[in-house]
Amino acid sequence: MARVRKIGGDLDAIASEKAKLQQRMAELDAAEKAAREAQRDAGRGVLLAALDRVRIGAMDRAQARDIATAIGKLGAGELVRRIGGVAA
Repeated sequence: MARVRKIGGDLDAIASEKAKLQQRMAELDAAEKAAREAQRDAGRGVLLAALDRVRIGAMDRAQARDIATAIGKLGAGELVRRIGGVAA
């Protein structure tokens, strides 16, 4: 953990240190947001590659959206568990 610098009663030094910390927090918030977005979409490439290897019967746009929503809400593992782990 970083050492806390002794600032004392100097208001200008306190304001400066506070601004630096706020900037660092903003940077961390942005990094966290980017990491969460990447994590949320980490399985897309694997799924698309798997879809390229199987034949998919006709479906309408609503059905495709429902499948995608189920994957997003439940997660792949839970969805596979619920459909019984269908294997080709």
